[in-house]
Amino acid sequence: MAHISQVQYYNEAVEKQLGFVASVQTGKTLHLSGVVSVDDQLQVVAPTDMAGQVDRIYDIIEKTLAKSGATLQHVVNELIFVTDMQKFAAAGAARSKRYAKCAPPATTAVQVSALFLPAVMIEIQVTAVLP
Repeated sequence: MAHISQVQYYNEAVEKQLGFVASVQTGKTLHLSGVVSVDDQLQVVAPTDMAGQVDRIYDIIEKTLAKSGATLQHVVNELIFVTDMQKFAAAGAARSKRYAKCAPPATTAVQVSALFLPAVMIEIQVTAVLP
């Protein structure tokens, strides 16, 4: 179990209600929980647009990383869950632009039948090595 000093919230009230944290730091490694495209009230952002969901997710990931002094260049691994692999492939440019200034991480993408909310099409979990 993580110690309270190792955890970091993105949307504390929602995360406490649902029983998770945005990230846990162990040594120089930062483990981010899976991120989906929602706003602070858990409403899906871009419910029918995979590229829009990708953009929203990376906005959240970048803000979470920044709280620990990291950026996308510190991400070493991504695990991506999608409900439609073809839509994910078509939205590839939205992800690629986020890594345009650094090497992309090791990545696994898998298709699943459903995610947290019905309109969520993608969830991304990352691991970063802190500077």
